[in-house]
Amino acid sequence: MNKTLIALAIVAALPVAAQADATISGSLTSKYKNSGAIDTDSRLSVAATEVLANGMTATAGFSITADTDDDTENSGTATLAGDFGKLTVGSIDADSAFQAGDVAGTVSDTTEGASSTVSTVYGIHYAGTQAGLSVAAQLNASTGPTGAGTAQTDSSQMSATYDFNGMTVGYAYASADADDATALGVNAAVTAFGASYAFGDLVVTAGKASTSTDALVSATYTMTADALTVKAQMDNFASATDKSDYQIDITYVLSDTVTLTSEVDKGKTTTMIATYTSGDMTASVSKTDDGTTDASIGLDFGNADLTLGRNGGTEETSLTYAVAF
Repeated sequence: MNKTLIALAIVAALPVAAQADATISGSLTSKYKNSGAIDTDSRLSVAATEVLANGMTATAGFSITADTDDDTENSGTATLAGDFGKLTVGSIDADSAFQAGDVAGTVSDTTEGASSTVSTVYGIHYAGTQAGLSVAAQLNASTGPTGAGTAQTDSSQMSATYDFNGMTVGYAYASADADDATALGVNAAVTAFGASYAFGDLVVTAGKASTSTDALVSATYTMTADALTVKAQMDNFASATDKSDYQIDITYVLSDTVTLTSEVDKGKTTTMIATYTSGDMTASVSKTDDGTTDASIGLDFGNADLTLGRNGGTEETSLTYAVAF
């Protein structure tokens, strides 16, 4: 009995590490198609933040995602932030450090295949700013976001940007082609140098990447007049065979419930979208570049959403129910 009391007293006297409050969130989306197929995706995330005794802030989080095809992906990230900047370890953007220095946009963001989502790998990333000078560096590990099944060759990136009097200059380096998601870490090294300057609503950028023989010069002008917003962009280089490109985006808020948007690209069919919002309901009709028409109507129930959609390209009709917590 005495031994038990002594042991309990020793345990009570030991220092106990403080525990940060954790936040649990998740979502489940199920889509039923007119073909009879059901596609279900789920996600579970846990995140925590703690302010340390030295004033720095530590965060940690992980997520588990799965879909109907039993493709399960786990990812985790830990960060440490302070006056020195921010250090991130775990799942990171595959070309974040490179893109931070490519101020002229000479190399496109690396994405997951043909999708528009950010391409992620496991690695270490650092970013910090002092007296107008921002630096970033990262090491991509030899494993992708799902582990050994999507192995990558390890690579490194670094960049630096400096802001002064409205002008930003930047330099970026990657030991592998940051524009190739399927072979990241395999292709030859790429560098980029550029500058950006804002004249009020007009922004002009110029830069060159080592992977291209042409320099890229771009001008973007944004104008807002009451309910009308116009954004026009022109580049001197679109591809090896087309030395110019332009795009005009127009948004007009017809009323509190109706919004019209249009996008005009060189050599492409104009895209037009009409959106109607009333209370918890949102309906939209869009004409896409391929000439087909898409339509959808959605109901917002707070943490749950119900959407009926029609894809004109595939002639597919689907009913999607999503719940988040």
